Amino acid sequence: MPAGDPEKKLKPEEISLPAFWSGVSESDVESLAKQMKKRKFDASSVIAVAKRCKSGFPQVIVSSPLSRSGSPFPTLFWLTCPFLDRRCGELEAARLIAELEKLFERTPEAVRKMHKDYAALRLRAAGASLTAPMSKKAVDVLSRLGVGGIDASVAPNAVKCLHLQTATWLGMGEHPARRWLAEKLGALECGEARCSARPRGRPNERRP
Repeated sequence: MPAGDPEKKLKPEEISLPAFWSGVSESDVESLAKQMKKRKFDASSVIAVAKRCKSGFPQVIVSSPLSRSGSPFPTLFWLTCPFLDRRCGELEAARLIAELEKLFERTPEAVRKMHKDYAALRLRAAGASLTAPMSKKAVDVLSRLGVGGIDASVAPNAVKCLHLQTATWLGMGEHPARRWLAEKLGALECGEARCSARPRGRPNERRP
């Protein structure tokens, strides 16, 4: 993970991908298709699974920062777990986005670091799956924009949605509001392997 001087511009090759990310198996693709059946989803864009439940099913995936055409796609993490997706929706309905924005306002340095770390990790993830150099435009977008494409120079305290913030926390393993998120979300999984009739173990595929 990015670390050290927050002002230093890290090169993609200087950034390590999180060790807890894992590769995507065929059974993962099948599970994701079921989890995302009501949402637009392209399995070919998934480059890793960032977080799994105890039953081994994907909860957060890592999406390629570049489209097939090479255009930048700034949202790195996607929340796929139906249990967490529903819980985030409930919290948004309770108008808790404004509460999180106020928390961000009280921790500007931590929020600033989150955006920088996210951008650096996204650039590394893009580079790890490339067979040709990125365009100058893609490098600029992926290195400049923060979490989920938020322009931190304009709206650093923007939340967008709790699904995004939860996916970012679980995908990176850190977040300036991790305690708040943990408290509000409560349980992080259903505990019943609802994504399948049979629980299964974690696959052994290599991470990217």
